[in-house]
Amino acid sequence: MLKLRRATPADSVQAARIIGGALAEYGLPFEPEGRDADVATFGARPDHDDMVAEDDGLVLGVASVGPQGAPGRAWVSKVFVAKEARRRGAGRALMEHVHDAARARGYAEIGLRTRALFVEAIALYESFGYARRDADLAVITEGDVVYYRAL
Repeated sequence: MLKLRRATPADSVQAARIIGGALAEYGLPFEPEGRDADVATFGARPDHDDMVAEDDGLVLGVASVGPQGAPGRAWVSKVFVAKEARRRGAGRALMEHVHDAARARGYAEIGLRTRALFVEAIALYESFGYARRDADLAVITEGDVVYYRAL
């Protein structure tokens, strides 16, 4: 049975495994010294709500939400589900959980950056009411897209 819980620092190893595996499916590298450096502190940042979805003690998915920099805006990151666990509701449950956590911290808007080639993930985000905001593309990596929604 799928269970959601707050991540602990010990979950960073499983988060790296899940994220690295998902990126490899798309021929993308896991970058622990670059874009994925925040995985090393997964479950340990007091200003972030890092979440895991697990079944029978096995971590199946991860997600994080924390400050984005703009007042009142949270930022979702590292939403990944292991290939063998997809289409079982883990991604949707994680997104609901990070939205609840952001609201509890008083955020009014939530955003995320994703790679344009993650079509399935984008469909999930859009099902939650996220809308693409191309005006913010100047500050991110080529091939990425930015989405926002009100909380």
